[in-house]
Amino acid sequence: MRTKILLSFIFFFATVQFIALFAQSSDRDAARSVVKIKTTFKGPDEKGKIVTKIGNGTGWCYGNPRQVITALHVVAGIPVKDIVVYTDRQQKESGVIKVVRVLKEADLALLELDTDLGITPLSLADVDHNSTGEFFIWGYPHGIFHMAGDDVRFSRSLDPPPTLNSLVNNTDFKFILDEQQGYPLSKVRILRVSSTIQPGHSGAPILTKSGQVIGIADGGLRSGTARLNWAIPASFYIPKLLASSDPFPGTASLQANLYASYTVVPDNSGNEMQNKMMEDDVKYNIVGSGDNEITKTWSASYQEILSTMEVEDRNDISEITSAFNLNMNNTRYDVYEDYQTGATITIPAGETMDYSNGWFYTTNENNTLHYYAMIYDAGDFANAKTNAYKIFNHVLSMPFVSSTDSWYMDEDDADFFEEDDEWEYASYYITRYANETNSIMLNFNAEIDQNELLVVFMVSDLSQNENPTFLKQFLHYSIALNLAAFAGY
Repeated sequence: MRTKILLSFIFFFATVQFIALFAQSSDRDAARSVVKIKTTFKGPDEKGKIVTKIGNGTGWCYGNPRQVITALHVVAGIPVKDIVVYTDRQQKESGVIKVVRVLKEADLALLELDTDLGITPLSLADVDHNSTGEFFIWGYPHGIFHMAGDDVRFSRSLDPPPTLNSLVNNTDFKFILDEQQGYPLSKVRILRVSSTIQPGHSGAPILTKSGQVIGIADGGLRSGTARLNWAIPASFYIPKLLASSDPFPGTASLQANLYASYTVVPDNSGNEMQNKMMEDDVKYNIVGSGDNEITKTWSASYQEILSTMEVEDRNDISEITSAFNLNMNNTRYDVYEDYQTGATITIPAGETMDYSNGWFYTTNENNTLHYYAMIYDAGDFANAKTNAYKIFNHVLSMPFVSSTDSWYMDEDDADFFEEDDEWEYASYYITRYANETNSIMLNFNAEIDQNELLVVFMVSDLSQNENPTFLKQFLHYSIALNLAAFAGY
């Protein structure tokens, strides 16, 4: 009897110890179960040439130590022999035996590994789409082979659980996703993420501070050039994934070809060369220093950008090009992202982005067009609005802007202001002309998202506007200027 009591006590004690250890788990502990997913596939480069690409995504262990969940668009159309799963915690990698399950509605895939990487299955937890709790995303952003963790914030709403349709309803993407690609479907429930989901984060777990998975980072789409951020509710869709009989897509996803993180590599290159090229690619595309850094994440054609815009915005751009009777279809745009705020800055493709004294800038070859951008943390919404005006007045006095102290507003170019104190959003569009010569024009745009302020401005020498080459370049810069924005959600 005493032996049974003693054994019962030992069992109870061990159970309590296990529960206590489990209760002390954290998002950092759970991050040990997060893996990098590298894919090799063929696709068009910026000039349309078919090249070998290395794609980057994130996954996490679920069910058993040899199973990993990720976003379907990370692996869609990729033969399993061209998928490699890596953990930097164990410095090990594994191939994939098969894609076990696919759930197209929610853009999810379950992979079976051929090697035990020493990772532990994670558990799920429910979350309210309006939650203001502490959440963290762990993954491999923009191709880096060292895991990183970031805070995640959800956008609150009085509506029922939001769907992807709320983000893509007025774009061509709704038809592409529902009718052509077939995933994710516009009806899928989402968690609207107001912080940044970076390239390479697709499939990453969004964790509670105790290490449970409440969402899977998806994103991978854009509105114009602004990134659309959302996550898939884990506890609602993982059971559906495990019961799904959806077929595995035979072709690469639209996101992988156009909007995901990838690096072009030589055919038949080895892992070591590929990894070095991915690291070098990231470093090469970073502009700025310290906390003021932006990264060139993609380049797209005029038509690709227009196809993802809302109809109203697309019509505005089309009106501008029609007014000048110019065909912009052969123009391209480089998009830079600030991973801290989700801001995107767009410039004409091929121009060099530089950084000095808090400003990111580029100038055309003849110094007749100057483009500047700044991303500023003002602390709160009220300060951001105040600073927008302060920066505007500072710009007017910058030496290269004009030699005059006198500016005027043309009645045909009236200022536009939009402020929403409830949602803490504001936009300002201001145009000024130099009084002395009437040939210098300043376009100043500012956008505020809560405490974050994004300022872009362009100074143009209009004495060149009789030159058709300058006119097209002016429009190229102007379109790029108007594409600067914060991430959508």
